[in-house]
Amino acid sequence: MRIVAAGRGKRISWVSILGIVCIALILLTGVLHVDHFHANGQNDPDCALCVTAHQAVQVAAVVAVILCSQPMVHRIVERVEPAPRQRFVLKLANRPPPVPDFA
Repeated sequence: MRIVAAGRGKRISWVSILGIVCIALILLTGVLHVDHFHANGQNDPDCALCVTAHQAVQVAAVVAVILCSQPMVHRIVERVEPAPRQRFVLKLANRPPPVPDFA
């Protein structure tokens, strides 16, 4: 099933339409959850939005991390070697000539 867009002659597949509808539903439900309130300011146990909002929230335990500020390792200064004057050094180009074997 393909739908022709108005005036352009391009076709839109049903997968694209389904994706647009899903994105619109997610945005709509997000706006409903943010904008949801009751006149008395309390949560209503019969309200589906209030029930799902409080069941979906997970309570996290507080974890205390103790840090040690004493230095453990001393810094070691690395020796800087000068860069070669050539960009590419071919090791085989600098070998000595072969020694003749007179046996």
